[in-house]
Amino acid sequence: MNVAPAIMDFPDRLSPMVVKELRQGLRTRLFGGVLLTLHIMLVLLTLMSGGAENTAAVSGWFDGIVTLVLCIIMPLRGFSAVADEIKSGTLDMLALTRLSAGRIIFGKWAAIASQSLLLMLSILPYVVARFVFGGLDLFGEIAALFYKWLAGVVIAAVIVALSTQRQFWLRTAVIFLVMTHMGTRAASSSMFTYFTKLGGPSSSLLLVGMAAWAIFFFLSLAATRIAPSASLLSVVKRSVHFVMILSLLLLGWLTGSAADIGLIAAGVLTLLMIDALTERVNEAPSVYAAFYQRGWPGRVALWLLAPGWVTGFLYSALLVALVAVFVGWTLSVEEAKLVAVSAAGTWMIAALVQLFSTRKSRDLLPPFIIFWLIVNVMIAILGIPLMASLSMRSATAWFTCALPQFLSSGYKTAQAGDKAALLDFGMLSSCIWPTVLLIAAVFAWRHARGARQEGWRMIHGKNGGTAD
Repeated sequence: MNVAPAIMDFPDRLSPMVVKELRQGLRTRLFGGVLLTLHIMLVLLTLMSGGAENTAAVSGWFDGIVTLVLCIIMPLRGFSAVADEIKSGTLDMLALTRLSAGRIIFGKWAAIASQSLLLMLSILPYVVARFVFGGLDLFGEIAALFYKWLAGVVIAAVIVALSTQRQFWLRTAVIFLVMTHMGTRAASSSMFTYFTKLGGPSSSLLLVGMAAWAIFFFLSLAATRIAPSASLLSVVKRSVHFVMILSLLLLGWLTGSAADIGLIAAGVLTLLMIDALTERVNEAPSVYAAFYQRGWPGRVALWLLAPGWVTGFLYSALLVALVAVFVGWTLSVEEAKLVAVSAAGTWMIAALVQLFSTRKSRDLLPPFIIFWLIVNVMIAILGIPLMASLSMRSATAWFTCALPQFLSSGYKTAQAGDKAALLDFGMLSSCIWPTVLLIAAVFAWRHARGARQEGWRMIHGKNGGTAD
């Protein structure tokens, strides 16, 4: 009697969300079409490599096709991953299965990462074949292939985070600007230069560590957008981000690379501020009760870790002070001032959100992005041409001190004798925005006092006393 072989399925230890998304993804025509087209082109390029002995042109085509698939086509599969669930109303049904917001988002990303990994592994035989033809470093090519996959899954996390926004045009505009933004390219360049200069296994470990943190950041940012009001996700992610900043600063101090680490920390700081300043003020009493039941340490932690942009403002101010002190101690006071001004630019966008009716939005991230787009478009259309004309005449662009996002460029092109005065004026004008945000935070904190009092009574109701 013949016994039919057992059908192998995904193990039960995998999250059901990962299994669901992975099954759906592997069955789509897009994945099959990409896989088939990729292998046809790689077969042709491998045959050409044998005849041309891996010339630069053939190698360029090979790397370009692999990069296109792993870093662009596969990550873009998450463009509407969460938006489609929101529009079709199935996100609430997923929540009824007791899947947390974090597991839902992770499942969306993990399915894309797994499919990209499958494609990467299928490319390995072609790398080995090209090595046999001669002229290639096998381990170097495999490492480059791994880094392309790693970059692709980080980009996929960014796109999944943006997919929580309903507006198609908003997601498209942000992706376009993020890819072309000068500040992002400068930060990425300094990071790449630092890791290249470091060299050896340490650089690989640090690069993988930074990628892992970036994935965590964007996935937690997305989970916050769909999490219920009683969620305490902010405690976990802000704690991880704080440890990340401390680790970067400690690394810069131990390795003597304060200049490179300072630039990297400033870029990371901007991302953390955006996340913290776009959380709605939480009015669920159970959230505050979770802090009050831990005594005075919990009450102290509440001011920095409780969900909401009010505590996010205090949290961001702490991180800005930490990074600015490090930069001022290891580099110069001028660089520390530039870090503070850069932070003021992010506080400015958050203050604009609170000054208009957008503060009542269900999610503060879309209005934050819209104001950020408006400011960047104004700078590109009006500010950059005017600054370029002044620079050609060897004149200082004094108008840049009025806008925190523009002061750094104006400081670099200013005349040597005007740099100190320009930076001081810029610091003075930049202080307006955190002040405005602080005033708005006081009113918002007072508005949520009832929820905090109720949370206090849930824990200490029999003993009396008040939360504030």
